[in-house]
Amino acid sequence: MKRFFQVLFAFFLIVGVSKKSYSQIDFDSFLEAGVGDANRLLELYMQPVFEGLGYGMNSGWYNTAKPHKFLGFDISASLSMARVPDSRQFFTFENSDYTNVFYGQGTSVRTPTLFGPNLGADELPELSFRDFDDIDNDGDTMEELIRISAPTGLGIDNDLPFNAVPTPMAQIGIGLFKGTEVKLRYLPEVALGDDGNVNMFGIGIMHDITSYFPAEKLIPIDLSIFAGYTNLTTEVFVNDEKTQSAKFDASSWVLQVVASKKIAFLTVFGGLGYSNYDVDFAMLGSYNTESGTLVDPIGFNFKDNGIRTNVGLRLKLLFLTLTGEYALQEYNTLTAGVGISIR
Repeated sequence: MKRFFQVLFAFFLIVGVSKKSYSQIDFDSFLEAGVGDANRLLELYMQPVFEGLGYGMNSGWYNTAKPHKFLGFDISASLSMARVPDSRQFFTFENSDYTNVFYGQGTSVRTPTLFGPNLGADELPELSFRDFDDIDNDGDTMEELIRISAPTGLGIDNDLPFNAVPTPMAQIGIGLFKGTEVKLRYLPEVALGDDGNVNMFGIGIMHDITSYFPAEKLIPIDLSIFAGYTNLTTEVFVNDEKTQSAKFDASSWVLQVVASKKIAFLTVFGGLGYSNYDVDFAMLGSYNTESGTLVDPIGFNFKDNGIRTNVGLRLKLLFLTLTGEYALQEYNTLTAGVGISIR
C-alpha cells in the first residue's frame, strides 16, 4: 500500500516533501483490523486528503468576470492549496466504534490524520488488534493478532508554509458569442509510469449578465454567472503484479455570481455562490492478513456542499497573466496561477 500513497503525493506535486514521513507508516496493518474496522480507521485517517482535494478542484476557474470576445482565448495553469483545519489534523479513536481493535490505556485517544503532525513512535498511542470475532476460526477470541503504534501524519507544515492539500490544474478558455465563454479542463488517460493512471475532464460556462440590466452602461463593474464541473479519476496499482489497486473518483461543481473591475493592468475579482464535491475511494483485489484473505476490503465516500466566496487579483502584462485567489470555505483555499490571455 505504500506505493499508492507515494504515487498519490507525486500527483499532488509534493513528492519528496515528506518521504521520511510516509515511509514510516505501515498502512498494511490497518487491514489486520478486519473489513469494518479497517474502513473506519482509514476513512478517519485519510479524511483531510479527499476533502481538501474536493475543495481544491473548485478553485482556479476564472480571474475576471468579463468573458473573452468571440474566439478570444486563454491558457492557464494553477496550483490550489486547500488549508487543512485544525479539527482535521487529529481524529479521536473511540474503542466503542471498533470490533477487533482497541486502545488499551483508556476508552479513547487522539491520533494524527494523514495531514496531521509527524510524531515519533514514543508520542503515538499503541493500538491492539485482537480476534474478538474469531475470524480465523481457531476458538481463541482473545488472541492478539498484532500491536502497532497508531500511524503518524506527514507533518506537511514542516516543509510548506502551512498545512494544505495541493491540487494542480490546467485549463483553456474560449470566447463564443453574446458574452459567453466556455472553459475546458482535460487530461487524457495518462500512465503514472508502471504504477497506474490518471485522467480528468472539466467544463465551465461563464455568461455576462450586465446586458440584462436596463442601465448596463452605467454599471461600473463586469458581472457574470459561472458554472463549472470537474471529474478526476485515478487508479494506482498497489503490488507489482497489478492484481491489487487503489481507485478514487472525485467530482466537483460550483455555481457563482462573479464580479470584477479592471484598473489599468490590474483586475480585482470576486465570486459568491455554491459548491459541491463527491469523492469515492476503494481498494480492490485480494489482501492476505494474519486472520485470512480480504477481497476488495476498503470503500468509502466523502461529500459536502456549501456557500463559497472568493476574492482575487489578476496582473496582466501584455498577454501574460499572473493570478492570486483566496476562497472562504471549510478548507480555505489559496490559488496561484499563470497564463496567456488574448482578446
